[in-house]
Parts: sequence; C-alpha cells; structure tokens
Amino acid sequence: MGSTTKRIFATAVMALIIASGATAHPDKPEKSGTYQALALKNFEYSLHLEEYPGIVESTIYNVVIFKNRFPQLDYAQLASLLQRVAEDNQDASISYKAQLAYMYLSNSSTIDLTPESASSNHGYIFKQISEQLEQKFLASHE
Repeated sequence: MGSTTKRIFATAVMALIIASGATAHPDKPEKSGTYQALALKNFEYSLHLEEYPGIVESTIYNVVIFKNRFPQLDYAQLASLLQRVAEDNQDASISYKAQLAYMYLSNSSTIDLTPESASSNHGYIFKQISEQLEQKFLASHE
C-alpha cells in the first residue's frame, strides 16, 4: 500500500471515528477540542481528493453529521470547500450532496436532522435536508 493510500485510509478512518463520537471524552474537554480540530482538518484534506469520489462523498456526509453533533465549531473553511466541490465536481451526485451540505452548514439552525444510528444508507440525511429546504422555500412563496 502506497503512502498516499495509507494517508487517505487513515484520514477516512479518523474522520469516521471522530464523527461517531468514539473519541469524544466529556471528562477531558481540551482533548476533545483537539480531536474536533483534527477532524475538521481531515475533512478539509479529504474534500480535495477528487480522484477518490468515495472518500469525497463520505466526507460530505461526515461533515453534515459532525456539524449536527458539534454545531459550535467554525465551519467556514469547510463551507467554502463544499461550495467548490458543488460547483467543480464532475459527479452530479457528489455535487448535489455537496450543495445540500453547504446549505445545511449555512442554515443548520433551521434544519432538524435525525441521524439514524449504524445506518449504512447515507442518503437519508441528504433527503432530510432537501425536504426541509423545499418546505421552507415553498412556505416562503405562499
């Protein structure tokens, strides 16, 4: 396994562990904050890996779940990267999910997500975002 592949795999594993909360230590908030900052950096790195669409797509999902779990963090850099992925990615599904994730980061206080635990179907989270955004858009034009 090449060093790039190892780094990508390690990044994906770290992001999943952190997003699932397995490394959060409520009794050690300073350590938890370090893990959160590391997760944000790993998300940024992973969103640049356009040659690995599966990693980009799972990172988009993990960013949404992370924002839902840790809303107080600064997501400005990730929002900017998600907007770039939405505009530039050649895969329509990834572009759409990146746009939804960007809109969630921008409007998270008005979108109520209910993550399913241990679900391998990540589409449900994007469906929740799109349905709530659609309802809000339609309600504002009535």
